Amino acid sequence: MTAVRIPWDELAESPKKAEQLFDLLMHAEYGDRVRTINGAGGDGGCDAWFEDIRRAVEFKSWTKLGNSQRAQASRSLKRASENDIASWVLVAPVHPTPKDWEWFDDLKARYRDSIDLQFLEVRWLEAKLAKYPGIARFILSTPHQEVVDLLRELHQEQAAMTGGVPDLLKRLTVLSTRADELSPIWGVDFASRGGRNEVSVRLQEGIPPQHIEVHLDVPDDPAGSAVTGDVAAALHYGSGTVIEPGCITRVENEAISALNLPWQQVAMVLPDQRVTAGFPRAATLRARTHEGARGRPLHLTLHYATEGSRGMYVHGADSTGMLRVRLRVDRPGQLEAGTNVGVLLQYGPTDTQHAAAVDPEALLRTVNALDSLDHTPGMALTLGTEQIDLDAGLREPTGNFAPISRALQDFIVVRDELDIALPLPAHWSAHDERNIALLAGLLRGDEVAMPLNSTVCHQISTVEEARLYMDLLESGHGGRIEFEIVGLSLPIGQVQVPTEPLYVAFTRAQIANATEVAEAITAKDSAIPVDIRPAPGSTVIGRRTPFPSPGGTSPVM
Repeated sequence: MTAVRIPWDELAESPKKAEQLFDLLMHAEYGDRVRTINGAGGDGGCDAWFEDIRRAVEFKSWTKLGNSQRAQASRSLKRASENDIASWVLVAPVHPTPKDWEWFDDLKARYRDSIDLQFLEVRWLEAKLAKYPGIARFILSTPHQEVVDLLRELHQEQAAMTGGVPDLLKRLTVLSTRADELSPIWGVDFASRGGRNEVSVRLQEGIPPQHIEVHLDVPDDPAGSAVTGDVAAALHYGSGTVIEPGCITRVENEAISALNLPWQQVAMVLPDQRVTAGFPRAATLRARTHEGARGRPLHLTLHYATEGSRGMYVHGADSTGMLRVRLRVDRPGQLEAGTNVGVLLQYGPTDTQHAAAVDPEALLRTVNALDSLDHTPGMALTLGTEQIDLDAGLREPTGNFAPISRALQDFIVVRDELDIALPLPAHWSAHDERNIALLAGLLRGDEVAMPLNSTVCHQISTVEEARLYMDLLESGHGGRIEFEIVGLSLPIGQVQVPTEPLYVAFTRAQIANATEVAEAITAKDSAIPVDIRPAPGSTVIGRRTPFPSPGGTSPVM
């Protein structure tokens, strides 16, 4: 790549541009080692600082060292020496004369016992800028039309692409590399989807934070409110979000505005500002009543935080991974005595935590703790030895967790008694919830109401047996019939769970084919089909053992 010629004399007339060039060069060359300093109001003789070696760097846009410039440099060094520094470096695009070097040697001698001094002149600057030609190109030119031209080129090449996807990917890579050369601050990524070409803008690696103002046009509906909330959370709490194409109307930032991007096609990524130092960290959460009584602890692990202008979100989970916790910690304001803390609890499986792998006993403890939190006015969060009391405010309990708790208790009974692998409640349908309750009731030895009201029992009877059924079931209000069902299974998810042994009773039964049975009795047929079903309003009861006979014997089939 051909180096860009730097008109240093012209740049000296624009100190703001010269300082921006120095700022970009420092971060490109040294990355996170260096911290550049805004000199508004005085920089203390230091435009850049290296903490690891306690080095201060002062940049001047001068192209010569006259008496005035030497006096300014001496004053800057004096101010810098008042701090705890080990070395001081003067950087300026000067072609130093022998007199200039003599002056600087005298300066070094004056501070020989306390500070090491170094002078980096124009040759050092130009050698470094040759490594990063995009910096000089950005400072000295306005490449605003090139991104639009690259998009047009992408569209034309897609129409003529003969090598399929590999050719397209290769061209996208080339175009992205060319776009990155337009600005040392902002990178541009290209994509083609849904019949249109799009660009995404990102901050280049090693670039210091930039001040930008993004103007959005979002609809006045729930979707628009969600976009606004996500962007606010990204800025205020560092949570990160993606502003999708079609939302941005304009962006106010000199470097990015120079690209003249077609904003309706641009997506902007606000990455999460993640903090991992000090994590993971243990915590507990307990329900807290008005009287201050505390419930059983819900043990949590806090994994990381994201930080923004107003505070941070701290993210964690319980031992099952089914409960995610997000603490909101606000920075105290000028008039506030303490810190505001809020908590968001999200229950349910995630893509990374498959519910079938969760320990059901641990999940039951989590759900019971959540049910307790749901019904109490507050909670207590403990971090180490520090306890933070949280008030939930005035609200009605949701009541969502008590049914889940009952279902989990039933699940554990079925799993332990039958020794089968079942999906956990997060994947259950309403029928699954009903069936797990039925199975658990049967396994506990209870009599349970079974969903078998459409069941018809088909019996081949003699004339005497058929007459007995007619007398019992079709005279008066009908009678009770008890029998054993063989081969019935109840589904839980995709698992068929056998119910044997299963004894069933129709609390009131009737004969579905009574007319045909009466005719067969009159004809004295040797084999008479009798179909018995539950009478309207009756209940079908099931149990695992035979029903006790109350003083007599009912026909059992």
